[in-house]
Amino acid sequence: MKNRKRIVDLVLGDKIRQTFFIKEAEFRLRRDGKTVDGFFKLTDSSGEIEAVYWDLSEQKIAQIEKMELAQIEGQVSKKRSGGQMQISIKTIEHAPESTWEDFIPSTSFDIEQIMQGIDDKIASITHPHLKALLDSFFKDAVLLEKFKKSPAAKKLHQAYRGGLAEHTLNVCQICETICQIYPQISRDFLISAALLHDIGKVEEYQLRGIIDHTDKGKLIGHIIMGAEMIEEKIKLIKDFPEDLAMMFKHTILSHHGKLEFGSPKLPSILPALALFYADDTDAKLNGLVCLKEENKYLDKKWSDWIWWLERPIFLAEDNIIKESGNRSEE
Repeated sequence: MKNRKRIVDLVLGDKIRQTFFIKEAEFRLRRDGKTVDGFFKLTDSSGEIEAVYWDLSEQKIAQIEKMELAQIEGQVSKKRSGGQMQISIKTIEHAPESTWEDFIPSTSFDIEQIMQGIDDKIASITHPHLKALLDSFFKDAVLLEKFKKSPAAKKLHQAYRGGLAEHTLNVCQICETICQIYPQISRDFLISAALLHDIGKVEEYQLRGIIDHTDKGKLIGHIIMGAEMIEEKIKLIKDFPEDLAMMFKHTILSHHGKLEFGSPKLPSILPALALFYADDTDAKLNGLVCLKEENKYLDKKWSDWIWWLERPIFLAEDNIIKESGNRSEE
């Protein structure tokens, strides 16, 4: 009777009894001043879903406040507004904290194939000092394991295990095309910077049921941390040119492109500007792909307001293009 499904596969009426990570919990007092209801955001490796638990006792609230993983029994219903799915909770109990990675989404691509693509990029670099810098990172077994598991962001783009590696390779591929169009840009320099532009993210995020910032990530951030990591590696490379090191660190420090985007510096050399646009292109496009995926089961043409684009997005273009193509074949 009870189905064990990923959140993304749940449909109206499904009865469930399974473990979720409690991402958010809010307890609201009704107008009678006595009854408390619980409102939750639950996650698994496929996404998140809202849930509601009516009429909670003080004892149950105290138990829930200590939970991160919860065994939940209930049924899938729909909210009155918007038509989003939610779970109406019947029971909620503490679940063992033994399988954290089951609750973190992962890249849909084969992570080993992604890493092979990155290895191929590294092997193509002929500049001896840049090659030595890349090897100092990607031949570090401990750092490499962190890199393979790290997300590229907490929310906006590639916010899943393996997302950093996926995003890094995507940015490299965009940079390759830029270098083909603009051969004036040093390919070795730009590809090397693309490979290391987000290296600080291996220390910026932690994975425990959800993606969250580390203390160091909150206080310092991946741009500065990445530049510091690169500085430390450069000091160990014999005769690394000082001017080359300065330009490389500038490119890392400026890759967000604008001060309001968190860049300590504005890009002031050609490859730094190219890296900013490549990075921004992949982040924005992947962010929209993920947003459309999250909204694919909702019957609406427009998304809600997207703060990082300062606009809502039209969601129906795929159906329009597909249907118009089918009509032309008739």
